[in-house]
Amino acid sequence: MTLKAIKPPRKKRCKACKGKFTPVRQMQCVCNNWQCAADHANNLRIKREASEAKRVRKETKQKIEAAKPLSWWLKIVERYCNRVVKLRDFDQPCISCGTFKPTIKYDAGHYRTVKAAPHLRFNLDNIHKQCSNNCNVHLSGNTFHYRPRLIKKIGIERFEAIENNNEIHRYTIDECKELIVKFKAMIKELEQQQKAAA
Repeated sequence: MTLKAIKPPRKKRCKACKGKFTPVRQMQCVCNNWQCAADHANNLRIKREASEAKRVRKETKQKIEAAKPLSWWLKIVERYCNRVVKLRDFDQPCISCGTFKPTIKYDAGHYRTVKAAPHLRFNLDNIHKQCSNNCNVHLSGNTFHYRPRLIKKIGIERFEAIENNNEIHRYTIDECKELIVKFKAMIKELEQQQKAAA
């Protein structure tokens, strides 16, 4: 019976100096230079500390978010919702007066106000581009002219769905988080569409 010749260990690349070496131990990952061993140990420590710092930051962020009231979340959703409306309607005039001047400020104006219909606060059929100083602020939404233009824009069925919707609904923090994700995706898509059209 002949014994098989024991193969010499395969050369490895040192994780510190990147040079090739022949290991003397099975799990050896650095060459026999003590400086490489020290450097590798230091690199591992830095990675562990970075990983721990990332974990702590994530936990801290979660704790801060958990402490935020619903009103804070609603404001964040509103910010993204308004961005969606402004991107969607960027090439359209004011829904109420038809003004289309690049020099004036535009808002995301509600047909049915947040106070009167809080359940429609983030319904995109209820929110459209509106000139800020004139229609949205001074004329309190200018709904007299908003109505016929809105019907023309979205159709009578969708308009009646908004006008006749009187359900009671209170948003939750989880719903707000879902809406943020939804609106962020819409913003990204609308921005890409604008870039492609430019």
